[in-house]
Amino acid sequence: MSIHLKHPTYIDFVRNEQKTLNFLFNSTQVNTHFPKLSGNASAFFYRYKGLTDTALKKSQFEFSCNFDILVEKVSRRVVVESIVTPDFSMVSYMLGICETDADPLSMIRKFHFDYAIPNKDSSKWPKPVYHLQYGGEQSKGLEALKIDISGLHPKISSPRISYGPINLAILFDMIFFEFRTEETIGIVERSEWRDLMKNNEDIILKPFYEVMDKFIKTDHKSSFLIRDFNYGISD
Repeated sequence: MSIHLKHPTYIDFVRNEQKTLNFLFNSTQVNTHFPKLSGNASAFFYRYKGLTDTALKKSQFEFSCNFDILVEKVSRRVVVESIVTPDFSMVSYMLGICETDADPLSMIRKFHFDYAIPNKDSSKWPKPVYHLQYGGEQSKGLEALKIDISGLHPKISSPRISYGPINLAILFDMIFFEFRTEETIGIVERSEWRDLMKNNEDIILKPFYEVMDKFIKTDHKSSFLIRDFNYGISD
């Protein structure tokens, strides 16, 4: 049994991301309070909308946006990036927070939420299958935006901390719920948003916790720890 046993197929995963993008650009509340996010969601939705499953299997899924949001009483530029390859060899979701919303932009927080399927090199350099990483290297998107990340010491990649699976809906729900204002709470507490999140929890989180629960009840022992299971190590 593996920790990612019930992870959705690539097609199912990306089709669900399309639904989230569709929701974001059709949401009146998102469009009103975060028009840049809504516009980016629309652009990326239509990039993938017409693709058949056959074509989608040959195309990696990408999304990027930046918008301003109040974080601890200061308006800051927030950057979200994601990339998912058809074979899941690269699955990474990034959340970056800049010191302010004005140029020159300087990043003060950057988190990566990754899905790293174990491979032949995993025994030498193991990492949690689902993990959170603080810092990390400069991306092309951040470089294009001319955002300085030098203060984060990007050459340091460790530690990678065990985390749950993530997708766009779960990431934006966290952003809006953590960076709490009347506007963001007005988004995440609407029944439409809660329905969106329930669907995503059913697809992404519920299967993950079911697999973890089964492991704990049947396979957990000193020779096969939860830590081992998180790292994709077999019994």
